Amino acid sequence: MRILIAGDSLALPRPHRINSYSPDETELAVTYGETYSSLLHVDLLKDLGDQTFVEIINRSRRSQTIQGIYQEFSDHLFFYEPDFIVVQVGIVDCWFRENLNGKQLIDVTQFEEYLQLIVKLLSLRASTRLIIVGICPTSRKMEKKYTGINNEIVKYNKVLKNSQNNKTVFFIDMCRLINKSNISEYLLPDDHHLSKKGNQVVAENLTIRAKAFFYADKGVHLYNEANKRGALNYFIKSFCYFPEYVDNLYNFLSTSYELRELEQVETILDYLTENKFLIKNELSDLINFIKTNKNYKK
Repeated sequence: MRILIAGDSLALPRPHRINSYSPDETELAVTYGETYSSLLHVDLLKDLGDQTFVEIINRSRRSQTIQGIYQEFSDHLFFYEPDFIVVQVGIVDCWFRENLNGKQLIDVTQFEEYLQLIVKLLSLRASTRLIIVGICPTSRKMEKKYTGINNEIVKYNKVLKNSQNNKTVFFIDMCRLINKSNISEYLLPDDHHLSKKGNQVVAENLTIRAKAFFYADKGVHLYNEANKRGALNYFIKSFCYFPEYVDNLYNFLSTSYELRELEQVETILDYLTENKFLIKNELSDLINFIKTNKNYKK
């Protein structure tokens, strides 16, 4: 499993004082081993290391914008051939800049245009999935200094979230995962870089998706080798890790129905009834087929 991370400085180690950092400092605010890319690597090696090769390529850089991500995305996608790409970007784009008279580096319209171009490129390599890490909210102190910045973060996050289809594009909603009443637990004193705890939150959410992708792919491989029962077991594992993965939902439901595991079919259909936003295209057709087929009994 090869994972590529393309982001800004939030995905990198961080000294306590970036503008006065000296290489002889003995302690960093966030060390390399505490970044979410390193934590993800360790978690996957521990749980999947005997089943697959795990490689993390971190191509993040400081002050990266979505424009920069787009300009490098073809290289990320086609030269490195990752199983999935993590994009963590947005705070640099949306922040109010004093040297630009309060304007932003990338306004929200441009931000959306670049994201659409990235998703379009992604579609050219069907085997690669994209996980987008949302922008974290900032503190009351920063809101007071940069009035309206949290509203801008909400706008840019909406653009990021709207791109998800839970099939090839996924979104991690940091505004939902971070306790806004205690932001300092998740962010460093600059109020936008991730603390050790913030990196842990991102790593945990990446790990469950990575495992879901891995087991879903393993299930497809077994299914293609005519081992449908073995495939179903992996589809179940993938569902347990990340039930919103639409491709796995389709395979899980289809294989359960094919093997006449009708109680399991009911469980999946009940889940989808509660999460109708996942029912699209082929999955919708499959559900209609199952419900109208004369061999199906509720």
